[in-house]
Formats: sequence, structure tokens, C-alpha cells
Amino acid sequence: MPKVGEAVQAVPEETMTPKERVLAAINLQPVDRVPVLPLVTLFPARYKGMTNAEAIRNPDSATRAIMEVFDEVGGWDGMVFSGYRAFLVPPKVSAVAMVPQILQPGRELPENAAPQFDEREAIAFEDYDLIIKMGWSRFAEKHYQRFLPFPEDKIIAWTERQFHYYIRDMKAWEQKGVPCLAGAMTLSPLMFFSLKRTLVNFTLDLHRHPDKVAAALDAVIGDLIDDALYAARLTGLPCILLALERGGGFYYPLKIFERFEFPYIKKMVETFASEGFVTILHFDNDWTLNLPYLKELPRAKCICELDSTTDILKAKDTLRGHMCIMGDVPASLSALGTPEEMEAYCKKRIDVIGKGSGYILSSGCELPPDTKFQNFKAMIDTAKKYRPPA
Repeated sequence: MPKVGEAVQAVPEETMTPKERVLAAINLQPVDRVPVLPLVTLFPARYKGMTNAEAIRNPDSATRAIMEVFDEVGGWDGMVFSGYRAFLVPPKVSAVAMVPQILQPGRELPENAAPQFDEREAIAFEDYDLIIKMGWSRFAEKHYQRFLPFPEDKIIAWTERQFHYYIRDMKAWEQKGVPCLAGAMTLSPLMFFSLKRTLVNFTLDLHRHPDKVAAALDAVIGDLIDDALYAARLTGLPCILLALERGGGFYYPLKIFERFEFPYIKKMVETFASEGFVTILHFDNDWTLNLPYLKELPRAKCICELDSTTDILKAKDTLRGHMCIMGDVPASLSALGTPEEMEAYCKKRIDVIGKGSGYILSSGCELPPDTKFQNFKAMIDTAKKYRPPA
């Protein structure tokens, strides 16, 4: 509330719906204001008194917490996912086997720890030859117990439940006038093998056996594309999230990126675009070195989603007029900053990255579970109330 004697700032009039605003930003068209679309997962549940483990065990409660926080801050412009259930895969054993191994709070980790990739070798070096010969789907169907120690009927039933709940939550957001974006989530072939082989082992493979690795990447990309399209069509949402972390300049020189990562990203994006889907390029870690390559991707068919490590100013200079940029409020600012610092940071992003449209203000990757509510509200309020000087 304003202090005594302090003028109440009028909220500028909005002329677009949240869906219109988000789609216009993706299409690099004018907007009435910069849309704000945070990646919200565990923070609302923690704010409502749940531990991380409780939220994961009770995803319906975690999703209700997101909706309650949405109402408390006066709403934002969209959801990347429709709730806490984010892994969208079609009802196939091989598709579920692609999902990374995750260490969970309350199980392998302390009650309030964040989920973590389980960095263990799930695919042996000898498996490359089998995958090259069989393809991923046939290999996984034969060896799925290595990844999923459950009966096949239970695995399929799990995926069907996930879709049911995801679409139910999606419809609940639609009733609020809020669009959900991601109808599927997938990995690049490099990211997939890095998670299944471990980062260290896979990096050794890249240098010691580059031709074998390339053949394995070629063997899995078709299944990755087909499964993502299948899931996206089931949900009917406009985007496919492509999770990218380990193929960029933070880890590898450009000669690795140029052979083992970018050609596959390009093929996936172009295929998704040809089928009518926008790709959310979810970049974790620093991809500044790789930004110029993104100009080779179809115009206005991607969202370049950045955390706070890639140089977003460089991204704006490089991708201006070619690709929507989304991000990049740092986790440290959300959890440790002040509302005043949050407001100042968001205003700078709106002034510079939002100039000329093609920008969605968002968190840098997921909001941390220990986000301060007032900091989050400051991010939402700044997007909705602030207009850059003419």
C-alpha cells in the first residue's frame, strides 16, 4: 500500500489479452506491454508451507499453490507448463525411458533439497552399437527394465495419468484466460546421451570415438522428434520445450557444438516448425558463444529462453528481429534480493531487451523454491505497471 500522502500510480490500460500479448511477442509483433511469464514450479508450494518433497509427492497440491499465488499477485501472462507435472511423454515405454534419472527430495535427498540429475551411467559404451543398429525405441523396449523397474502396463498407465492431469490443469488455466505454452518436452540427442552416459564419460566419448557418437546421435533423433510431436499433438498447445544445457560454449568449443549439437537442434526446430509448433530453446548455463548460430533457425519460430548466465544483451543484439527472447531474472535476485532491486532489474530488461518487442520477462530457468514472495510480486507488478519512456 502507498504511504500517507504518496500518490497512487495508475496502472496503464491494457489493450491485449494475455494470449494475444504472448503470441505477439513470439511473433515479434507490437505489444501493449512486455508480457511476464515466469517458470513457476516449487516456489508457490514452499510459500504455502509445503516442503519440496511434499510438493513432489502431491503435484495437485503444488499446482493449486501456483494458482493461489497467481491470484494473490493479480496474475501473470502465461504458464510454460500447466502445473507441476512437466515431463510430457507419449504412452510408450521407450519415451518414458528417455526421461532423465532424477534424485528426489524426501527420497534420495533431504526434504527441502531441489531435485537433481542423477549423474550415473545408465547407458554403457557398448550400448552405442546396439542403439545404432536398433534405434532408440527398439533398444529401449528390449532393455527398459534397466531404466524403469516397473511392469510395462504400469508405465503406460502412468503416462496416461500424466496427460489426463496436465490437460485438466491446462483447461483450468484457460478458464482464467491464461495460455499454457509447452505441449511437450524433449532433449537434444547430445543432452540425452550426456545424461544417460554422464557428462564425463560422454565428453570422453566425443573425443575418443567421435564417429560412433555421431552415428548414435543420428540413431536417436528421429524418435526424439516423433515422440515430442506425438505429445504436443495430444495436448494441442503451440510449443515444444527443447531442454538444452550441456552442448554450448560453457562446456565445449565451437567445433564440438558445430558437429554434435547444432545440426540436431536445427533439424528438430525446423521439423517442429514445419508441423506448426514453436520451439522453446531452454538454455541453461552460458550459451553466449553460440548465439550467432541461432540466426540460422527459422524466424519467429523459437523462443530463446535464457537463465542469467548467457549475456542477454548480446542475445538482443544478435537476435533482434529474428527470435523472441525470454528471461532472465536471476535466482539469486528472487531469493536474496529486495523488491526495489527486483523492480530496478526488471525495468532495465524492459527498457533494453523489450525495445522493439520480441521479449518475454521471465525468471532465469525455474524460480528457486526459496523465492521471496514480495520479490516475485515486484517482478509481476513491474511488468504490468511500468512503461518505458518514449
